[in-house]
Amino acid sequence: MGKQLHEKKRHRANNAGGVPVDSYQSALALANIMYELMPKSSGKQTEAITELNVHHIYFLYLWLTGHLSEINHSFELPDLILVSGSEDCAPHRLRRIRESGISWVEYALPYNKGKKTVHLWQPMPDAMNAIFSYWLTNHSHDLRMNLSQKKYFFWKSKVRKLRTPDDLRCQFVLRKDIFYRYFELMASGDPYLPFPAQQLFAVKKIHHHSALSYQRMTSDQIRYEVFSAQNRYLGRLMSEINRQEMKPYCDVRLPSTQSLKSILSAMEARPPYLKKEGAIVSFNFEMTEGARTYIPMEPIYIGSTRTIENAQLSCFFDHLRQQLKLQPEKSASPEALRAYYNARTYELALLFVLLTGARPTHHISIEREMCFGLQRALIRDKGRYRLINLPIYLQQAIQAYQALQARVINTLRPHDTSKMHILWYLIDEDNKARPLIAKSLRLFMHEQWQRCFTTKSGSPVNTVVPYQLRHSFAQHALMVTRPRLARQQIDLLMGHSELGEHLGNDYHFKPCDKKLLDHLNHWPSRLHLSPIEQSIFQKEDDL
Repeated sequence: MGKQLHEKKRHRANNAGGVPVDSYQSALALANIMYELMPKSSGKQTEAITELNVHHIYFLYLWLTGHLSEINHSFELPDLILVSGSEDCAPHRLRRIRESGISWVEYALPYNKGKKTVHLWQPMPDAMNAIFSYWLTNHSHDLRMNLSQKKYFFWKSKVRKLRTPDDLRCQFVLRKDIFYRYFELMASGDPYLPFPAQQLFAVKKIHHHSALSYQRMTSDQIRYEVFSAQNRYLGRLMSEINRQEMKPYCDVRLPSTQSLKSILSAMEARPPYLKKEGAIVSFNFEMTEGARTYIPMEPIYIGSTRTIENAQLSCFFDHLRQQLKLQPEKSASPEALRAYYNARTYELALLFVLLTGARPTHHISIEREMCFGLQRALIRDKGRYRLINLPIYLQQAIQAYQALQARVINTLRPHDTSKMHILWYLIDEDNKARPLIAKSLRLFMHEQWQRCFTTKSGSPVNTVVPYQLRHSFAQHALMVTRPRLARQQIDLLMGHSELGEHLGNDYHFKPCDKKLLDHLNHWPSRLHLSPIEQSIFQKEDDL
């Protein structure tokens, strides 16, 4: 029992976002690295502040990209190459983009797209752009380190134990291997960094690996998230390295002007393409009639391919609502009433999956004893129960359905209804109540989807399945900004949990509970779903 309790506690801690790496200890580690990279003669420092050199550039690049912790030999150190804006992106390439008189450096960042790796341009964070811009302007043809420089850099940064300067001793300094993973550790504990962007920080293990299968972002959106996250992580260190005791070790002298510059320094302004919210476009450079032209590159999609667009969802559910708007008249045949009732059952089941994110292959209806005032319910996903909130729109849909269900029971008097412990169920041709199954729901959605979109387009459309509604639910939770949900809250809504996380105390914290309820209640209005009204009787049987 003790081991199991420890395992539960560990899972909850990993899912809590985590404590960020201490900024002061990280700044001390950075000061130690800068001190170690200072040229020394006979083990003594030759001058108080060193000139900016190629070792500083390589350290910042390898630290930012996460390669520094992976290098085990000097010959594994890459060669940086400066290319023009018209050349393709490739590993360890740098380029400069100039817009509105502001120059910005971009580097190659690998994206995993299926079984292949694609390199795309990523802008340098604010704190590093000034140093890289200066170095590339004055050393565009000598970016590579020779063999002796690589051996020296590897010895100083990887092999040799860091020597703390006398002024900074007697303070706890972050371990070198942890500092080299600073961006990875910060990204793994960042609650608002989406999983597709988190992968680019070389995070080795994602707590809920299934979450990656439900989220989709464009490369422009990921580029913005990575850029914003890097600025947040470096912003924590900038105020620390300007302390009086650290500043001499974190300042470098620019060779051409002999002026001092902090190794991390904020830019006064950004080019226009970095000021847009939500996405950063990548450009391809072309020369047309002697003029420089930046052409936006087409973004690629990373992540789930099963999400249904909101416009299609709105059209589909509006199609169902129009089909089922009128009930059969009171004198209609039992077959017509049963067909209408079953169609309303399928519609409610699809709404349930869309608005709660429940797995349609595990739980399609709600047990009566597990539903609490139509506000919350316990559903069984993958062999264990989890608590879900029911949005107001779904509550109204269930109430309208129950009114129809009462009429059907009084009229048809189907068998075995007393044995049905679920809120919605079907009635077969033998007038027996039977539970809804995933296969029949899938067939209904396929038929209605084809009828809806084939009529409008005149040609067959792609096949969809109810599970794609769950993907759409997850995508909305990822992209919504008001209120913006943390990764842990999205996992909670999706039912992604490890041992010790399910049926926890998430709903005991009222602000968190209210935030999730507001999100769920906003989802139907985002889809422009038709208001729930009591169906009226039709004059003719249109079914």
